[in-house]
Amino acid sequence: MTQALQTTGTDFTHQQLTLIRDTIAKNATPDELQLFLYRAKSMGLDPLKPGQIHFVKYGSGPGSVVVGIEGFRSIAHKTGKLSGIKRGAIKDEKGKLIGAFAEVYRSDWTNPAREEVPLEEYLGTSPIWRKMPETMIKKVAECAALRMAFPNDLGGVYEHAEMDQADRSSVTPNAFGGPAPEDGRPIEEMGYRIPFGKFKARAIEEIDLKDLGDYVNYLERMAEKKGETIKGQVKDFIDHACAYIAACENGEVVEPV
Repeated sequence: MTQALQTTGTDFTHQQLTLIRDTIAKNATPDELQLFLYRAKSMGLDPLKPGQIHFVKYGSGPGSVVVGIEGFRSIAHKTGKLSGIKRGAIKDEKGKLIGAFAEVYRSDWTNPAREEVPLEEYLGTSPIWRKMPETMIKKVAECAALRMAFPNDLGGVYEHAEMDQADRSSVTPNAFGGPAPEDGRPIEEMGYRIPFGKFKARAIEEIDLKDLGDYVNYLERMAEKKGETIKGQVKDFIDHACAYIAACENGEVVEPV
């Protein structure tokens, strides 16, 4: 029987901890990993469940804990008072997307918490905002409404979609101290850049998802054909690419780690 690992008030098996350390928080220092696990445990979130809680780190800068949309929903559900969520796009008379609304219903409230958010205030420059503006702005509205409905549980917690155009020095939930990024560059400019091949030096978010997937498949086929193990920069690229593709397909704004 696998022995449970006790670390900073959290309980994970050695197998689970290894998986989290090698995938979810692969660039974390030992202290950052322990704090990440503690934050996940204290909020009742599971790092191994898609969309709940993420560890984000760029280069040698401090890591950050970011709660995903599924984490928001999970926290709200655990209060025992969430009775429904409604959200939708807001469009002008010509059918152009201009914002989104969300309503969160509590069993002990007569009226729902309702938030309306204009697209122009949140529309980011990252490719995922350009590709999926309706999905992104609806997520922003839902997070804002959930925070309004459950301020004691979600106050001060922000999702990546909300942070794209916000002042990160005040809202980035940096678990390890200090604003991030340190030099003030937008978060999308701090992401992974491909170090080789046809997309060399380009940010991974700049590449069309189909082209990105095709390139991953090509590299895997070539390695299999040569009987080689994928490692080093190629493995690092494939890990980042697959994480980004999955995030886009799931409607998540999670920077690859």
